[in-house]
Amino acid sequence: MPIIRLVILASLYLFLMPLPVFSQATAAPRVTFGQLLGTPAMEKEENTAAKEKAEKIRKFLQLIEENGRKSLTDFQNRSGYKNTPDDEISFSDNIASFVISPVPTLHPELAKIISGTDLHMGQPNVLPIKSTYTISLLGDSMTDTLGKELTHLKILLKEAYPQTDFYLMNYGQGATDIENGLFRLTNRTQYEGWNYPPLVAYKPDIVVVESFAYNHWGAELSDLNRQWLAIARIIDTLRSYSPDTQIILASTISPNAEIFGDGILNWPKNLKWDGAITTKAYLQNLINFATSQGYPLADAYTASLNADGQGEIKYINPVDHLHPSEEGKMLYAQKIAETIKKYNMIPVAPR
Repeated sequence: MPIIRLVILASLYLFLMPLPVFSQATAAPRVTFGQLLGTPAMEKEENTAAKEKAEKIRKFLQLIEENGRKSLTDFQNRSGYKNTPDDEISFSDNIASFVISPVPTLHPELAKIISGTDLHMGQPNVLPIKSTYTISLLGDSMTDTLGKELTHLKILLKEAYPQTDFYLMNYGQGATDIENGLFRLTNRTQYEGWNYPPLVAYKPDIVVVESFAYNHWGAELSDLNRQWLAIARIIDTLRSYSPDTQIILASTISPNAEIFGDGILNWPKNLKWDGAITTKAYLQNLINFATSQGYPLADAYTASLNADGQGEIKYINPVDHLHPSEEGKMLYAQKIAETIKKYNMIPVAPR
């Protein structure tokens, strides 16, 4: 009996023992790029309204694909093209292989469906002045490589608000897409040996949502619409679990197609250009969401472009040519700090 009692007590201790949270030590950045084809969305509980909206969007995108197949079939019939013995599938069955240039805009019919999303930026004009503010950055490796302590942002915030303390949380995880970021809001995750509680559990004062553009899916319009929907779902989730949280949408630095991934991916020129162009489409797509839906935007993407429309080399890590350099990190942090100040997200007592 004493042995059984000891086993039961030990089991209860292990079950109830709290998980460790963040370490304040800066972890060495892991060079990651993610999967270009993305990963399936993770399941989570959603309210009825969100499910209905998602189902409408699914049916709409299905209709778009069906219409595309019909158009291709009609074109094949009118063109007189016949499948040869070497053709395994017809035009319409091979629709996914046709290259569609990424157009960073939302289909007007899909925009109507999403327009019901509640806009919520917190209550910056009525929030009391506080001594400490909690700010969380949600993103992929472009955010992760800013460091656990988010030193660049901390320096800028202390300069702007010397009487205020900040608790900064880096919820950037490399090689993850935006749907994984949505999952992180309400679920525990592990990354680089650290346990991350659900982000909404902290009820942050401000959440900065990155585009996850460097871990994108394909280059078709439906993929950009999927990103758009994921942004809307992140906003809805934050509003539901933490209604006073203020939201900033953020675009990171631009890639440079000439050197994209040199040192880690080492792709041929055509793949570098394809990857860079698609990444830029996702960055611009988030900008379009923020400006059209009226959300605060921290835009490091536009600020990082050179005269040729490519990412300025000084902002790009010289080792992997993907992630931000020290200057790129400071630019990103600067845009976040400027947005916080512009929208008065941290009230300052009158002198």
